[in-house]
Amino acid sequence: LTVTSVSAASITATTLAAATISAAAQPAIPLAATALTAASDESPPPPPPSPPPPPLSPPPPPSPLSPPFLPPPPPSLPPLLPDMISCDFEVDNCAWIDTAPDGYSWTRMSGGTPSSDTGPSGDHTTGSGSYLYTEASGRSNKLHQLESPLFSLQQAATLSFFYHMHDALRLYMGTLSIEAYNNETGWTTLWSRTGDQGNSWLDAAVILPASATKVRFKGLTGSGFRSDMALDDVSFMQFTPPPPPSAPPLPPLPPPSPPLSPPPPLPPLSPDFVAAASEAELRNLIQDALADVSIYLPPSADFKLGSQISCSSSINVTVASSGEGATLDGQEQSGLFYLEGGCSLTLRGLILVNGRAAQGGVVYASGAGDVEIIDSDVRDCSAYTSGGVVSADQNSGAVSIRGSTVTGCSAGTSGGVVNAYYSGAVSISGSNVSGCSAGSDGGVVRAYNSEPLSIAGVDFTDNKANSGSVLHLSSTPSSISDASFTANIAGDGVTIQTLNSLIDWGCRLGSWMPRKGTFFGNFSVPKCNLCPAGYYGNRSDLTNPTCESSCKRGYFCTLGTAELLFTRRAISRNFGVLGGAGGRWYDGENHIRGGPGVVRWPASCCSARSCSSRRQLPHQMVLTTWASRRASE
Repeated sequence: LTVTSVSAASITATTLAAATISAAAQPAIPLAATALTAASDESPPPPPPSPPPPPLSPPPPPSPLSPPFLPPPPPSLPPLLPDMISCDFEVDNCAWIDTAPDGYSWTRMSGGTPSSDTGPSGDHTTGSGSYLYTEASGRSNKLHQLESPLFSLQQAATLSFFYHMHDALRLYMGTLSIEAYNNETGWTTLWSRTGDQGNSWLDAAVILPASATKVRFKGLTGSGFRSDMALDDVSFMQFTPPPPPSAPPLPPLPPPSPPLSPPPPLPPLSPDFVAAASEAELRNLIQDALADVSIYLPPSADFKLGSQISCSSSINVTVASSGEGATLDGQEQSGLFYLEGGCSLTLRGLILVNGRAAQGGVVYASGAGDVEIIDSDVRDCSAYTSGGVVSADQNSGAVSIRGSTVTGCSAGTSGGVVNAYYSGAVSISGSNVSGCSAGSDGGVVRAYNSEPLSIAGVDFTDNKANSGSVLHLSSTPSSISDASFTANIAGDGVTIQTLNSLIDWGCRLGSWMPRKGTFFGNFSVPKCNLCPAGYYGNRSDLTNPTCESSCKRGYFCTLGTAELLFTRRAISRNFGVLGGAGGRWYDGENHIRGGPGVVRWPASCCSARSCSSRRQLPHQMVLTTWASRRASE
């Protein structure tokens, strides 16, 4: 045993302890020996107990080099500092780092770029300051990549910036994009622009999801030197949640749950939207907009509208939500939107309920642009006169309902769902429409002197009107395919009423449906009638309703088909002699030369031997001479 350093107290304590252990280990002394050495007392007192050993000294602290060798704990994710990302590039690149794999860096510049007909003439901040740009001379199709430092977000945030992408020839400008990174999915593109965007600085903004930990700008130059794209005035702002309600002093309540931050947009939503946290903010964003605006409403939000939100500028407005969707509620006292002046509106992923107005329970468009309702749930909306959901007149644009459910909507006179009067095209696709009604015409759609109606992939159930329980069309052509009409009720028993309005039913070649008139009861489309043998109709995609056209030369039409069976080469190869007197071959124009006789046409191509028996040639045709008749059938 080697002892490097032991104190005297330690040695003493150790020795005493060892002695105590040794004494305890000795054998017991016999009673006779004890009596010889005892004093005169008959029972001597027992010896005093041995004192306990002093406590051992605490061991010295372990050396940093002693095992186990534990690595230091990993550093925590740095908090996001707005100054780390916000940058006007007047002094340097702030915290942004060039990370292009090929080493092509963004260049800080003031004034114009060296190349003509591309790049800005000055920065965005002051006109005389600095900005970053991608030098494209000698760098065709090269990636320039500017990446932020690592950060952490408590909730979604906004990254805004100004960009410049000018190519005077509009041929060579490349692509500018923004990507965000999170630890689970990697890099995801949030925004992208390609090609010439004009000779001016443009502003843009993207939503950074709460899960993002980095963001980067990617500038991919085009195929020529006129691809100098520029970047300036990057700024960051994190959404501020509303303050939680204060708890009453008595009785004590647990603190309220923190408000949920709006989630990032889901495809196909555009990332270029702004969030609206209240009905007033939504209204102001639309009514004050001077340019196109996209607005995001958080899921489960419930906005109560006391009056219509109006838009009178020639702009495109998008109102969208995700997940279970936000609700816009007219409270049975107001329509939801009023459009004029060329304003177009897209409603996506929303719940639209209880809208009520004189016209257009959800949207009234008068001299407006297009109206789209996509992936939404529309319930219990009504109009006193026309258009329980949308009323479009005065040369408004198209009305489209896609991927939606419409239930229990009504109009006092016309168009329980849509009323189009001298207006754009109406289309309903991939949707279900049930329980809707109109007091007069068109339990679902009434269209008058409007552009063509299109119906595809729609189930119409339990709708009703006095005339045309589903559709009432006047001077409005339409196309209808993959649709079903079930349990719809009209006063005149008519499911679809057409007045000077032809319908294309999507029938296949060789089949047909009547294209005008009235259509009664329950049916599905296409449930088309087959043309008789020998006829196919006169169009390449759809047949005409009467199947009046005979088969083309070189064809034979079995029931409901237009199948090519014979060519000059096939006939001359397979038939030595056509039956009957004077039979000959097809000539260059697919005619048959010869005298009178019977020509037997097989149902399908076969050889002369296998088709030699009359019983195997069921289709026959009597020919006159070549001069008087051509065998075109």
